[in-house]
Amino acid sequence: MAGGESGVVVDGLSTYLPTSLRHITEHVIALKGHARITARHTVVYTENAAGTEFYINGKQFDPNRVDFTSHLNTVEEWTVRNDTDEEHSFHLHTNHLRVMSINGAPAPRGHAWYETFNIPVRGSAVIRTRFTDFVGKTVLHCHLLNHEDKGMMAVLNIVPSHQPITARHGGT
Repeated sequence: MAGGESGVVVDGLSTYLPTSLRHITEHVIALKGHARITARHTVVYTENAAGTEFYINGKQFDPNRVDFTSHLNTVEEWTVRNDTDEEHSFHLHTNHLRVMSINGAPAPRGHAWYETFNIPVRGSAVIRTRFTDFVGKTVLHCHLLNHEDKGMMAVLNIVPSHQPITARHGGT
């Protein structure tokens, strides 16, 4: 931790220490998987037959399009499905994710927190994330460089909790 911040390291991951008891309680609830889910999204990975173009929900990356919108200080559940014959990773900028299940079976490692997680060939994973400390546009993508560079990336807009979301983009 930099500049006098307090921090804690668990399983090699470091994080800051929350300054309020409420924030600590909410974080622990999210860690244990008992948080109220405020929205659900579906991400589907596909590619063309030649394996030269990659898609999320049938679309290639467009930095001017918002594909998903989420509220700050909420917990969401995302289903990430890989409809291809190769493994793809899922990486969400600014927030860690917690893998709840893989191909319908409970995730190993006690629902550990991840920064990037591999989605099995022709398989799926259900993840949860809690949006904290950041509003604005960010991205989610396959973390394989040639896949993200050739379209397998989407824009996520995190908005303040009081701002209404008039339409959910890219997911359910």
